Amino acid sequence: MSVRAVIFDMGNVLIDWDPERTYQVLLPDPQDRAQFFSGLFRRMHNLVHDTHRPFGEVLAPLKREMPDDIPLIEMFEYRWHSFLYGPLGETVRILEALRVKGVPLYGLSNWPHQTWPPQATDPSHDYGFLAYFEDIVVSGTVGMRKPEAEIYLHALARFGLAPHEALFVDDLLENVRAAEAVGIVGHHFHQGGGATLVETLVAHGLLDPR
Repeated sequence: MSVRAVIFDMGNVLIDWDPERTYQVLLPDPQDRAQFFSGLFRRMHNLVHDTHRPFGEVLAPLKREMPDDIPLIEMFEYRWHSFLYGPLGETVRILEALRVKGVPLYGLSNWPHQTWPPQATDPSHDYGFLAYFEDIVVSGTVGMRKPEAEIYLHALARFGLAPHEALFVDDLLENVRAAEAVGIVGHHFHQGGGATLVETLVAHGLLDPR
């Protein structure tokens, strides 16, 4: 049986997610930002991801531990949705084309439970395309995350798909490789790479050649 459904990642596939752009205000030096994202930012992400408790409650111990970094922590706590810079139009148009073709659409995203679904901080940002999906697995909700094999198997079972029936689109190669390891067909997406994605979809008979 051939591929019959597409599973999309969200951040940097359908939604422009760029916290570094937001943090440039507080951390203008590139080296300082790099150190922050490899350290404190990762700690905050892991803390909020692994619980359903509110950000403020989860991050309060960090504020006590690192009082000098409270502005950085509160940027994460109060302005998480400002890391979102709107839908990626090229990919959303591909999503719409698949919808017109009647291809079943699903989502699989590493995303904190507390901030799902995305909230528009700009009136021009419209996340209405999320209604096109039959189901979306959010890592922070199910307590698993990519690239763990368990979340792919969980998603397949929930979506009612055999591995070979699904094409998975993600911007991180490690996540694509993990999907392929459980038998899913993978596509490594790069922003601006819509034409390549269309080629893959056409090759699997999911879209008509242009």
